[in-house]
Amino acid sequence: MSDLDPAQADSPGELSARYRASRVDDDLALVYTMRDLNQQTARVMSEIDKTGKPAFITRHGRFVAIITPLSPGQVESRVLAELAREITKRREEA
Repeated sequence: MSDLDPAQADSPGELSARYRASRVDDDLALVYTMRDLNQQTARVMSEIDKTGKPAFITRHGRFVAIITPLSPGQVESRVLAELAREITKRREEA
């Protein structure tokens, strides 16, 4: 049987944890269940941020979403650039 066989897992969380562990060293995305995300949000988001890899979210074995980590400063730089444009635009209109 496969190391990832659901019949061998003690719980759904154990199966997803084993799958994640097998994929962290590869260049592949991480996989989490909705249960992982709902019950351990901070840990899951921290792992996604630390690896810098996208994470697939599954529910009952089906793909439902993907979480992509943001590059450091990406959000802040975009917000600041947009604010600067808006301030410039308002000054020119006045």
